[in-house]
Formats: sequence, structure tokens, C-alpha cells
Amino acid sequence: MPTRALVLSLLVHVVVAADQAGGPAALTTVLQRAGERVERYFARAQSLVCLEVMKLQPLTPGWASEGFGRTVESELRLAWAPGSDGVPSAQAQTLRQVLRVNGHPPRKNDWNNCTTPEQESEEVQPISLLLPGNRSDYRFTSSGSTRFDGRAAISVDYELLKEAQVDVHMVEGRDDCVSFNLEGGLRGRILIDAETYDVLRLDQRLSGMVEIPLPKTATRRSGGPGSWTMERWDTSIRFKPVSFLNPDETLVLPVSTTSIRITRGSGTPRLRTSTDYKHYQRFLTGARIVGD
Repeated sequence: MPTRALVLSLLVHVVVAADQAGGPAALTTVLQRAGERVERYFARAQSLVCLEVMKLQPLTPGWASEGFGRTVESELRLAWAPGSDGVPSAQAQTLRQVLRVNGHPPRKNDWNNCTTPEQESEEVQPISLLLPGNRSDYRFTSSGSTRFDGRAAISVDYELLKEAQVDVHMVEGRDDCVSFNLEGGLRGRILIDAETYDVLRLDQRLSGMVEIPLPKTATRRSGGPGSWTMERWDTSIRFKPVSFLNPDETLVLPVSTTSIRITRGSGTPRLRTSTDYKHYQRFLTGARIVGD
């Protein structure tokens, strides 16, 4: 398959579950308080903009860098709004506007421009899984306590109850670019601050290998197999406090993401993605009445 890279869009719809260590009541309380912190984060983050710097690097079977990597810089902002009757929406979307690719403005006909940031203008925030409307889609289990970045943390494992389903299509206007959405078939671990209940880290991986059937257009063009097999997709997101002035405020925000993906049969079978979120800016609005 001559595809240079693969567009990945993670659709996360979360759900509730079971409790083990610490008892059902204890875990339920942790999830409830963590969910409240996520709601606060989503509500405040709508006034934030940051720079996403994503580095995509193909790897050899020995995990060394192979060929030229790709750096994509984008402006990110969050879109989330409470639903009807004041009930929060089940998902928050990250909206992306690509600014530069390898240091220059994005060009439609760039070689190897079939990558997630260039083809996906929005994606679901993974920590949406902690919102009340999503928790019933997951099985949550306590996995003890630990320390992370110098903070006492509660460790919670989760598993999406829905089995993996894949929706595959060709990117419009590109006969060498395959995009797919993976829904279900995921599990991972969340580290939650034991004092504030903010999310400190979220890890996610496949529950098992996933078969990705290819569109007939792609198989006819390449003469290759009719499907790919995703063997591994590990993602880890780190969160840290970010301070703002005038007025003073500190929010726990994502600062980095790392991802390793192995897709047997694709044009880029092994890919490491490293993302930094930097230069957070907060925009506040206000108004006052001025007399004649």
C-alpha cells in the first residue's frame, strides 16, 4: 500500500462500571469528583488557545528513526457546551487549524501530507470519558495508589465495553490516503490527583489487534492485501498546572502526548508521534455600561 501515512481519528464515547479495590462507594466518589474537575476544565478551556507541535517519525523494526519525520504546528481550541436542561454535553471537541508544516505554511500537494493534523480539523477529547453521561460506557476498577510528578495519585483502570468497530474511507481528492475511525476496543489507566481530583495522566491502548478493511479503491491501486492489522496503538497524555495572570488562575492542562502505533500492511507500519502543547493564552471578555 503506497499510502505515506494514515489519518487516525479516535472517537471516544465513555461508560460506567464496576468497583474493586477500595469498594464501590470509594471509586464512585473518585469518579464523580474527577468528572466534576473535567467539567470545570472544559468550561474554562473554551477561553484558551494553545500551540500544538506534533512530530511524526516513522520507525524501523528496531525502533530507530527511519527516513524524514514531519513536524506539524497547529492552533488548538476547545469546543464544549452544556446540553439541554443544564446537563453537560457528552463530548468535548478539540478544534485544529494547521499553521505550519516543517516550518512553512501548509500546502495541499505536499508529499506525505496524509497525517492526522492535516486531515482532521477536530477530534474528541479523551478525558471526556469521565463526564457523567459517558461513564456507563466503561468498566472502571481501582488499581491502588501511586505518586506522579511529586503528587499523591489514585490509579484507576478503565475498559470501553464496546467492541472495536472501524469505519474506513478514502480522503476526498486523495487516492493514496486512507482515513479510519476506531470506536471501541480500548482500555487504559488514569492517574487522578488524590487531593484535587484533577487528571494527571491518561494512558490508552488497544484491547486486542484490530482488522482494518480497506476500500476497494485502495486495494485496486496498490494490488496489495484487502486489509491492514493494527497490532498496537499506545497513547499517553500528561497534564500539568498552567498559571495565568490578571486575573490569577491556575488550570491543570494537557502539556504533552506520546503515541506508538504499529499497523501491519500500511505504508508506515511503525510510527511514533510526540506532541507538545505550549504557549497557552487565555482570552477574557467583559462589558460595562457607559452613560451619555
